[in-house]
Amino acid sequence: MEQVFERYNLHSEVQSHSSRELQIESESYNKLRKEAADKTHELRQLNGEELQGCSLRELQKLEEQIKMGLRRVSKAKDERLVRDISVLKRKGVQMMQENRQLKQRVACEQGQSSEPITICSLSDSPQDHDCSDTSLKLGLPNYK
Repeated sequence: MEQVFERYNLHSEVQSHSSRELQIESESYNKLRKEAADKTHELRQLNGEELQGCSLRELQKLEEQIKMGLRRVSKAKDERLVRDISVLKRKGVQMMQENRQLKQRVACEQGQSSEPITICSLSDSPQDHDCSDTSLKLGLPNYK
């Protein structure tokens, strides 16, 4: 008989413990579900939806949040453009140097060429894109 009581008490404790864990999990689930619903509602408001119940103060707060977000997006975009432009300028300078070297090599291979070599340089402003004709003759002077 005592064994039956012990098993009953043990079973009751296990059920009690399980029900407490279940209650904690249920409370945690409900809290997370509410947070998710709140965040979804907030996101919809930021997207311009579900605004009919908002007060003037809430609308002003949303407008300020959107303006701050837009400033951050614009700043990130500008930084990206500056970085991309810088990379392209470096590549342009490198390509011009390679082009100059290739022209010199071709001139050497053709002997003393009298053909002028055009050299252009990149600069920050489009008005400064001047080209100049430069003749380059490689080798020793011809004495006759």
